[in-house]
Amino acid sequence: MKWYKQLVGITLLFSVFLSACSSSEEETVMPDAAPAIQDSAEATADQGQTLTMVTPDTVKQSSKDSGKYQIQTKLADFQLLSETKGIAWGLTRNELRLYLTEDNGQTWVNISPSANVQFPSNPRYGKNIYFTDPMNGWIVRDPSGMSETIILHTNDGGESWDIASIPQKNKISALTFSSPQRGWLMTSEDSTPGKELKVLYRTDDGGSAWKIVMQNTEFNPNKSNLTSPIPHLGYMLGINFVDSMTGFAAVQELGEPKLYRTSDGGGKWTSGPSFFNREKFKNCVSYVSDSPQFFDTERKNGWISIGCKIGDTIKYNGYFTNDSGVTWNFANFGLAKSEGLNQTLRPNFISPTEGWALIGSLLYHTVDQGKTWGIVSDNEIIKDKLQEYPEVVKLQFSSSKVGWMLVQNNEQKSSRLLQTIDGGVTWRVL
Repeated sequence: MKWYKQLVGITLLFSVFLSACSSSEEETVMPDAAPAIQDSAEATADQGQTLTMVTPDTVKQSSKDSGKYQIQTKLADFQLLSETKGIAWGLTRNELRLYLTEDNGQTWVNISPSANVQFPSNPRYGKNIYFTDPMNGWIVRDPSGMSETIILHTNDGGESWDIASIPQKNKISALTFSSPQRGWLMTSEDSTPGKELKVLYRTDDGGSAWKIVMQNTEFNPNKSNLTSPIPHLGYMLGINFVDSMTGFAAVQELGEPKLYRTSDGGGKWTSGPSFFNREKFKNCVSYVSDSPQFFDTERKNGWISIGCKIGDTIKYNGYFTNDSGVTWNFANFGLAKSEGLNQTLRPNFISPTEGWALIGSLLYHTVDQGKTWGIVSDNEIIKDKLQEYPEVVKLQFSSSKVGWMLVQNNEQKSSRLLQTIDGGVTWRVL
């Protein structure tokens, strides 16, 4: 059995070392060069969204025309990394297709890992995939059907992917990094109703090796004075770190959002700081929340979204911090209730004051932390796209001008990635 495990490990290691470009392209490849993406791509909606691709060598040589070709693909998620850089991805026959742009979506580079690593479901950002910058990224393959969790990591912008693994098969609940070297991976497993086992791994070398820094799976009296784990009670919502030592874990505990804080890199956790006030949400049946999100590189300013669920609707408000999460202040958003397919779409803030929210087909904008909201003009494109693609997967802004929105039609298995460069006034298909 030992030699068999070694053989399997060597096979996996060899497969992931293969260049990302070795995997086959999407079903439809159009070799004709195209400097820009036009809305005429809508005519082939059943074949997916059209992306203009370039090879890494083309990017390095700053060539404007050579090496370009087009593909059509269905995107399932994206993440903006800066005002001009972002990643987008989706699954094709359980193969992860991951693309990087550094020029606002005009051209893309295929940075997919080897197709030999199959994915049972689409990776979610902050859970299975995370990038600190365009060069350094990590992808976690859910251990479904396997005895180990596979972690892929790149430090050269996806030109190559290294492989690591941890010997556990619990579900992945959160993934985050404070630097290209230090990161955390939270796994969890339901134990009894309302409770789950939680194990936190940390890497200090960019993802090559992972060690357990917290677990509540077993009570060990020899370690009880060294660690204070996050309790069994409650379900993990996410984790985020202010720096290499200080971090927060968001937990849905007895139906309400709650924070736990660490100041030693994830070993000891204490309850708090307390921020949720039930009196401000008297009529709520349940709550929708997430881990803290920070705006600036110093990670002093951030916020937590809180959705109040009443019947088939959700109304969002928020809590904001300006001292790295030591204290949190409630902000009452004067927004209408969200309903239908997109009721779980949270507002998106880029600073303590400026944010956007999509309710129905109307896009709202605030510059005073949600006290007042104005309707962004000329939303006919959004209305038209939402008729074709009624579900909004994600809305994210990287600056006051640049934002992306991914919309999809599950019945037709198609999606479109939209972009604005004027704060949401006008949109185009990337």
